[in-house]
Amino acid sequence: MSKEKNSKPVTEEIPNWVKKTPELLPVWDWWVKDGRSTVTWLLVAGVCVAGWYAFKNWQAGRTAAANTALVNAFTADELEEAVAKFGGSATGPALKLRLAKSYLDGERWEEAEKVYGDYVAAAGADDPFVSLAQLGRAYALEGAGKVAEASKEFESLAANTNLPVSATAALGVARCMALNGDKAGALKKLEASTDPRAKNLSEMIKRYDPNRKSASLFDAADAAATKIAAEKTADAKKAEAKPVEAKPAAVKPAEAKPAAKPAEKK
Repeated sequence: MSKEKNSKPVTEEIPNWVKKTPELLPVWDWWVKDGRSTVTWLLVAGVCVAGWYAFKNWQAGRTAAANTALVNAFTADELEEAVAKFGGSATGPALKLRLAKSYLDGERWEEAEKVYGDYVAAAGADDPFVSLAQLGRAYALEGAGKVAEASKEFESLAANTNLPVSATAALGVARCMALNGDKAGALKKLEASTDPRAKNLSEMIKRYDPNRKSASLFDAADAAATKIAAEKTADAKKAEAKPVEAKPAAVKPAEAKPAAKPAEKK
């Protein structure tokens, strides 16, 4: 008997407000059968739509912030912070290239090479800035003294004349030839170039002395400080060696004598 009772369908008791208004009975039947599940699905759909709009708003705000950082960030520290925040956004590639250029300008060769190299490794075949990143990496290698690696990068870019950086890379090839000691070959290559920048580079290569030691800003500052100290010491010695002129003794004015008294008449 217990099994038979349990197998009977469960029915909900009709509330009094439905009994009082029989015309609402069909609504009540719908609610019991399908209403609850329908409302649940509507709530879920509403949450999804609201979440989608919230995400779009967040994405729009993030894009605006990234664009602001791209325009207003100038120092390496500012660009590092911007890349950390927005490196994965649509503005991320431009921020990374600006950071690498900042390292390059500051002669932070290894850091510039890494950022440019990571960009090239992650870039797709249709990335319009990948050749620019390759050129930047070649500059970083050249600055770090890795002339052989830099020359290969420059040669690869210069060979593809369809690239906008091809002509600039060709100048890099000539520079690397001069750095490797082949000044004559570098000058010959530049003479055959139609690039207006080749003439200035030729003059630089003619004056280039590979044995000249390049001085850093700190070395230049130390040399300037040493020169100033030496000049001060020389001036002090000259002042000591100069004889002191004897000043004439001050002549005291003669004391006025009292006038003689007239003789008294007798």
